[in-house]
Amino acid sequence: METFRRLEDLKLGGPSVVAVGVFDGVHVGHQAIMRIVKADAAELGARSAVVTFDRDPEELVSPRRPVAYLTTLRQKVDLIAEQGMDLAVVLPLGRWLIDMPAQQFVSSILHERLGAVQIVVGANFAFGKGRAGSVGLLREMGPDLGFEVVEVSPIKVDGLLVSSTSIRTLLADGNVEKANVLLGHPFALEGRVVAGEGIGRSIGYPTANIEPVAEEVVPGRGVYAVSVNVGGATWTGVANIGIRPTIGTRGTSIEAYIIGFSGDLYGQELAMVFHHRLRDEVQFPDVEALKLQVAHDIERASRLVV
Repeated sequence: METFRRLEDLKLGGPSVVAVGVFDGVHVGHQAIMRIVKADAAELGARSAVVTFDRDPEELVSPRRPVAYLTTLRQKVDLIAEQGMDLAVVLPLGRWLIDMPAQQFVSSILHERLGAVQIVVGANFAFGKGRAGSVGLLREMGPDLGFEVVEVSPIKVDGLLVSSTSIRTLLADGNVEKANVLLGHPFALEGRVVAGEGIGRSIGYPTANIEPVAEEVVPGRGVYAVSVNVGGATWTGVANIGIRPTIGTRGTSIEAYIIGFSGDLYGQELAMVFHHRLRDEVQFPDVEALKLQVAHDIERASRLVV
């Protein structure tokens, strides 16, 4: 997949079938949109294209309400590529884009730059200055600019509406299994390994302490079966998110015991992929009881993560 970060690098022309949206998480609803784009582009002899943004426009529209992302930008682009798109245009978010009238966005970017012959969007899609752009506006402009509009209805899974908001809520509750179903792929937290307090090592289970990307969602407190991607290799692990009440340390930490791994990870970036919630974080009567439980957690994670 070709990826463009600047409009001026994108060659004029087309034709293209284009999906437009923030696509945080690239969840099963987004994937449904991209499947339509891919299939229709093949039928029309056009390029399959995605137009997205390097950040959520809400960051500029409502700066006092921080956005918690399901994917980093790198993860999002990789997931879009996995859907088989020919190209992705990642627009750098700024006032120039937020203040651009909806009609100009359609005519100068989707029509002139991408040569859109079909635009595929979700039902709640809105764009342009003041979010004045809508599916209705696209349908009004389509005949003059030579494109059709496909509106994709929301998807429900087990009675739950699939949306980035609902997935964030599930993750905050620690329900990573359900969140992964709505995502269509396991949730992965990216971060850098930083120095911890050495508590895991003191009880025989050295852990990697993760400092996540500041804007990314962190699952709720608890113990999880995870896989950890380090330097191109994947390891099974047990992650703890919480305050470590048995030890009595300060603040919330994110740490993972990587089964069978030995080596220095300080300063390295890794992705921790969440598969199952094993249990709540609880306070044990003593360190020995904690060690027994950790051994049990490791045994369960080894069976659950394959």
